[in-house]
Amino acid sequence: MSPPNIIQGGMGIGVSTWRLARRVAQRGEIGIVSGTGIDAVVVRELQEGDPHGRRRVLAEYPDADIAEDLVDRFYQPEGRAPGESYDLVNMHGFDPSVRSQRILAATTFTEVRLANEGHDGLVGLNLLAKLKRYTLPCIYGALLAGVDIVSIGAGIPMEEARQIPKLAAGEPAALGLDVDTSQAPDADGAFTYRFDPADVLDDPPMLDAPLFLPIVSSDVLARILDTKLPDDHLDGWVVETPVAGGHNAPPRNKNYAEDHTPLYDDRDEADLEAVRALGKPFYLAGGYGSPRGLRFARSVGAAGIQVGSLFSLTDESGYPEGTTRRLIRRLHTGDLSVSTEGRVSSTGFPFKVLTAEDTLAEDEVYAERRRVCDLGYLREPYLDGKGRLMGRCPAEPVKTYESRGGDPEEAEGRACLCNALLANIGHAQRRTDGPEPPLFTGGDALEDLPLGSAEDPQYDADDVIDYLYGEHTPSRPSADPSAQAPRPAPAD
Repeated sequence: MSPPNIIQGGMGIGVSTWRLARRVAQRGEIGIVSGTGIDAVVVRELQEGDPHGRRRVLAEYPDADIAEDLVDRFYQPEGRAPGESYDLVNMHGFDPSVRSQRILAATTFTEVRLANEGHDGLVGLNLLAKLKRYTLPCIYGALLAGVDIVSIGAGIPMEEARQIPKLAAGEPAALGLDVDTSQAPDADGAFTYRFDPADVLDDPPMLDAPLFLPIVSSDVLARILDTKLPDDHLDGWVVETPVAGGHNAPPRNKNYAEDHTPLYDDRDEADLEAVRALGKPFYLAGGYGSPRGLRFARSVGAAGIQVGSLFSLTDESGYPEGTTRRLIRRLHTGDLSVSTEGRVSSTGFPFKVLTAEDTLAEDEVYAERRRVCDLGYLREPYLDGKGRLMGRCPAEPVKTYESRGGDPEEAEGRACLCNALLANIGHAQRRTDGPEPPLFTGGDALEDLPLGSAEDPQYDADDVIDYLYGEHTPSRPSADPSAQAPRPAPAD
């Protein structure tokens, strides 16, 4: 049987929801949920009165103690009072407590289980390689919920591929950490994040190992993974161009404009024939979200396309209805554009930003926000002068970052993506000076949005799939992949 033609991309925090993944899977394509920040999403939903039935799914989770603990601590039947701040889970450390790992596994379980209900289609989990300390417990919770695919981007997930079969077998797994030891030069040994399924369940079951589809930016990375991993650890690739939404790979030439915009060239173009020659299914992502893009992908031997940005504005995405309608309307009126920012993300990766008002994309809003780091998903590990394994983020208060050994120049222009992305989906933390501002992302193709209109700013996942198969008449001409992607599409 041939694989599905369409992967609905994994967009976090909470944009690629279980509702979106479920509908895409029901249509016979691959639905993906985002695992990034999933613990924060779930506990904030519980504090909003549990509108999506997390408690029902937690009641099915085999680690009953942690499930009950989450409900007891966070569930508010009437929801939060106006202006009330969210209660937070403890920040997940680089040498975390077992309880913290159990929370990650349980919350990820709820997302995948909800996405899997009511169909026998394919559901995957998307994670970021940069967030290594979240990867193993999230994957284990997804395995317990019957996830079909694991997809990891923002890095080279070599170790992750080797650990997935161990988790499925109920065995301990580990990932190496790249730790800054400059403050403790006498530090000795490697640093490792460890996770043991036996800490979650007394008798871990044998589980089906999912397919593994890493997201790569070049044929070189695909070839490295193919060479170094056993065949049964790797099932294909998603090959993504720099016009995709969210984080992009840095330019291979390492060139940036004065405003820190990355400057890509033909070295960032993947050799698709080289990828095809590796003999595994691959999907094209970034600028291929159109009927013509799908035809092009199939013409070069790809199994299909991965599409994120179009799905991000559907009724089923994690954005509130008012947000999607406002963004769709303003994209159609030309009041929004997409820029590639080289500094905004503390990961160091370029990040796509929608230039929407009242968001961190505006200099005034960015300047007025008081820096705070209370979620810490993007923190990087370092050893302090006492040899303790700690975390820091260039988006945290500059003096704090500098006191932890960070270069204050690295903090320039950084935004708190953790809080902003939660604000995007209606879960903005309340501060004394108001709610956290959002920061929206999307691929370059959104500037030529083919669905919805200024007069009727709405569409759903079915509309996207029908459009991609050429069964939907767009409100205006669709974008030409040859103008968006490094590799041009052939003429019709």
